Amino acid sequence: MLLSCRLSLKIFMLSLCMVVVLGSAVFAAENVLNVAGPWGPKTLDIQKAGYVFKRLGVTENLIEVGQDLELKPGLAESWVVSPDKTTWTFKLREGIAFHDGTPLSAGVVKFCLERLQKKGSLLKAVPLENIEAPDDHTLVLKTSEPFAPLGAYLSMGETSPLAMSSFDSAGEIVNPVGTGPFIFESWKVKDHVITKRNPDYWGEKAKIAKVVYRGVPNAITRMGMLRAGDLDIAMILPPDSVASMEKSDKFEVFRTAVGRCRIVALNMAEGPFTDVLVRKAASMAVNRDDLVKYVLEGMGESATTLYPPMVYWANDKLKGFSFDQAGAKKLLDQAGWKDADGDGVREKDGKKLKVKLVTYPERAALPPTAEVMQAQLNDVGFDVELVVTQVDAAQSIRNRGDFDMFLVGRGLLFVPDPDYNLMKDYYSANTVKKGWGAYHFSNPKVDELLLEGRKVFKQAERKSIYDQVQAILMEEVPMIFLNYYVNVDAVAKGVEGYTMHPTESSYHLETVILKK
Repeated sequence: MLLSCRLSLKIFMLSLCMVVVLGSAVFAAENVLNVAGPWGPKTLDIQKAGYVFKRLGVTENLIEVGQDLELKPGLAESWVVSPDKTTWTFKLREGIAFHDGTPLSAGVVKFCLERLQKKGSLLKAVPLENIEAPDDHTLVLKTSEPFAPLGAYLSMGETSPLAMSSFDSAGEIVNPVGTGPFIFESWKVKDHVITKRNPDYWGEKAKIAKVVYRGVPNAITRMGMLRAGDLDIAMILPPDSVASMEKSDKFEVFRTAVGRCRIVALNMAEGPFTDVLVRKAASMAVNRDDLVKYVLEGMGESATTLYPPMVYWANDKLKGFSFDQAGAKKLLDQAGWKDADGDGVREKDGKKLKVKLVTYPERAALPPTAEVMQAQLNDVGFDVELVVTQVDAAQSIRNRGDFDMFLVGRGLLFVPDPDYNLMKDYYSANTVKKGWGAYHFSNPKVDELLLEGRKVFKQAERKSIYDQVQAILMEEVPMIFLNYYVNVDAVAKGVEGYTMHPTESSYHLETVILKK
């Protein structure tokens, strides 16, 4: 009896080991790619936050953006604009199916765009008057006036078509069923998304079977997970991590210049920055070259205007503000701010030149940038209070106006056209609202130019218009432009084919191969 029990126990333990081994083999065979970035998904409704599912290849757009930042065919194989520039006709690719097997059709695209008009924010500023689907593969968009950037707007994740099975009976998105190389499988709010390969994808099929994307706000935690083998790709790491990563033979470091600028918004509703002399003084007090050299470890480029040189829309004739402490002090003197008591902090009308600088840690270089700026501004007579808090809390502070300076990493190419950011950030009707841009900035000439730029279809003419806008922003200084981004991603050895898109709108994980 005892022998029988021992034999049964051995058989059970052997079976258990075989299950564990087989389970491990199955997991390995699944070819799972583990990725982490600073932000997890907030919602399944891609029309409210489409970037996560677009980046992970669940959804696609009528128009896509190439590595060269040029618009190219996506789900639409072609499009034409009428002579009066108010009618856009798209021809959809044939033979494309959603992940549930239903066909992509113009009728479904029409439904999704009309829902976006009602429930999303992206198309609120677009003069889209009518959407028609005369047949399954033809979509016609009519605008009330010429709107040149429409094609670029249609490349943003919020406009991605979804199958009708994505919606519940109330019309809410409960399961994003797209057309991309990966199929949505599961998620946890602000934590992770799991996707799997779409075996029936119409384009280049993914090489990996599954992706587990985690939102890990702390960059040090992401690095630790990569070193521990819990991640294959750790995105958006601090520049000071590069040296240690490159010394190891376990990782490869990717540096990608992206369309993003570190910017300080100045409160123009109240406080010292209502005076343009104080705004200019603050900009001159910042040593941008030191920020790149010491904070960014040389990974980045000092900013002159809003757009980096890699972007067509950059005004390369502007020189920007040079580091000039003496000049900054002179401007503050002219503005009436003087250090009468010799304590190093300037005063005016009995009030100290005290300002609150707010930022967030999810983008790792922002807090140390703020610390260096704090010291540089103190050198010319500011008393800078530094507040570093989680991004949602930081934006809440910004939206209620409880700040003087707000340091952000501003993405510029989510819609690869200047209309999107310039209208959101600098058009006077928008600068008093919630957002990331200028705060209570108003300039009638800027408003006029921005409205004109939307109607002009010739590229060179549009660039001339936006060059003028950038020149006015340089003179008015509603923002301080610091430096342009180079994203740092670390990838475990054995991971091949990874690239970061300069718009940050797609990870193209379908090209990744695991050879571990």
